[in-house]
Amino acid sequence: MKNNTLAMLATISLVMSVAMLISYISPQVCAGSGLADLEACTQIANERLIMASAFFAFGAITLIGGAIRARIRDKRERRELQSAD
Repeated sequence: MKNNTLAMLATISLVMSVAMLISYISPQVCAGSGLADLEACTQIANERLIMASAFFAFGAITLIGGAIRARIRDKRERRELQSAD
């Protein structure tokens, strides 16, 4: 059984990016609710978008990189098997 820790982290990262987008609050809605001023709402919204982008980028790069490495490894193993025959 292979250790898929990196794939698990990538999947969690992609789920977290979706969660960050779900929890996004528009600054206009936040400021209109009287909970905080527009500047604080805008800062929170920007932080959520940055974190969602970071989580998505990490997850996508990790999964795509792992798929490419696996494909290269499979080709190398096939070549070694063909040369052994």
